[in-house]
Amino acid sequence: MEKKVFESRLFKRKIAVTEKDYWQFLYAETLFRIKQLEDLNCRCDKCAADRIKFKRLIEYMHKDDHIPPNPKPLNFAGVGYCERK
Repeated sequence: MEKKVFESRLFKRKIAVTEKDYWQFLYAETLFRIKQLEDLNCRCDKCAADRIKFKRLIEYMHKDDHIPPNPKPLNFAGVGYCERK
């Protein structure tokens, strides 16, 4: 996955490829856009495609080790265990 300059709606500025925390900016922006789409609750094809695109972008960032995966507890069964008991 290669870096590209992008216009951030969250930070209201352009994020350059030379930014020290580029991947964290991209991650934050992607989560922000997903939240915007959820708040709009629009069912048009464009919004549905954007939702899929942003979720896939997060998967690629995890796969390429640009952002760390969420920690999982030992003996994780896959459902319903957050260690807050």
